[in-house]
Amino acid sequence: MSNKNYKIAEEIFFSAAIFRLSKGEKDIKLSNKEAELLEMLCDEAGSVIPRSKLQDALWPNQDNTDTNLNRQILSLRRKLESFGLMDAIDTIPRVGYIFCAPIEVVGETEESAVPADNQMAPANAPQIRRQYTRRKYDRYFSPKRIVLLLLLVSLTSLAVVIYSYATANTLRTINLSHVSLYMTSDTENALKLKIDALLPPIKRIPHYADEQVSILVGKEAISYFSIDNKSQQLSENIFMLRNGHPIAEELQCVITTMAQQGKNVSHNYYHNADTTVRYHSSCQAPDNWVEMTRKSKFIVTMNREIVVATVIATDDKAQTLFNLDSVGDIERDDGDISVEVKNTIVNFIDQQALTSNGMVATLVAALTPPKQTAQFIQLPGGIYLSNYLGGVITWPSLGNSKVVQRNDL
Repeated sequence: MSNKNYKIAEEIFFSAAIFRLSKGEKDIKLSNKEAELLEMLCDEAGSVIPRSKLQDALWPNQDNTDTNLNRQILSLRRKLESFGLMDAIDTIPRVGYIFCAPIEVVGETEESAVPADNQMAPANAPQIRRQYTRRKYDRYFSPKRIVLLLLLVSLTSLAVVIYSYATANTLRTINLSHVSLYMTSDTENALKLKIDALLPPIKRIPHYADEQVSILVGKEAISYFSIDNKSQQLSENIFMLRNGHPIAEELQCVITTMAQQGKNVSHNYYHNADTTVRYHSSCQAPDNWVEMTRKSKFIVTMNREIVVATVIATDDKAQTLFNLDSVGDIERDDGDISVEVKNTIVNFIDQQALTSNGMVATLVAALTPPKQTAQFIQLPGGIYLSNYLGGVITWPSLGNSKVVQRNDL
């Protein structure tokens, strides 16, 4: 490989020593074989070069090199065509190739030793083209650019972390001496209401000895949970939100209902291992409530924890409204529980109640969709916060709350 520089078709420069084709700001790097082939074609431009001569020069002492030569010729043609030089290499069938483009040798990369009195070149001598250097590419990979890129990546990562934290669904809490109010950030955004705006109503909740009240405001329901440790009374009531009514008004209505009709809406299942929840159609507590009891069983395998649950819904006359079974996988993370419901089977449903009672239809529609995920967050005292129907507090029962494999949701 020589150190010659060639000017092809007045615009394209070929530097044999560094395997480069260039035109203006555009460079293309050639392979070793491509550079050798192009140099031979340039040296004998205008003359037919036999295929055998090219093969012997590029692949000496090798047989069956026709395919390799064809591949190199094709690749070289495409690279010259990318500079706008078409049909530069012509094929002479069964003979060889001829380079048809005008060629001019413009200099060599190495300076030859010349006497001191001959160092001044004639004015009309061809100018040697400045050799390609890596400085053109160094400006793209300079230390300054690398530092700026790393800084940009760091700032982007920090922005993603801050955005994820700011938009994460977190639990908002207000704790008073006898009342705890819960609301998720997703619910705040959906209802366009901050939890602090609900502080005045809960301050007016009567304070009874040994009673603790927990209220969860969800997107579709308000859950009112009370524990009376003295009388062993435990009740959980879900009040479905009415459309078009302010949340503060609904919460005040629920608080008033519980204060006036607390005995009517409560249910003593303190020692019941099953979870029972009473659903009401609005902030009032009419007689047509729906009571749902959930019986859960946990199965632990080598790498999975499975929950099998039966949900039985009854009305105020103890008539069964619907009965369904569900199977799901459990994942635990720092006390929080996530249940992905794989399948739900409806064993029985009262068709008349389904069509006449909107609350029954709402509960069935919420429980039966496949592939839904229920999130349960453990609160103080063994209470679990669920995203079901936009927010429900679930009691796992005192007897099972400390047993991981049997922790009823």
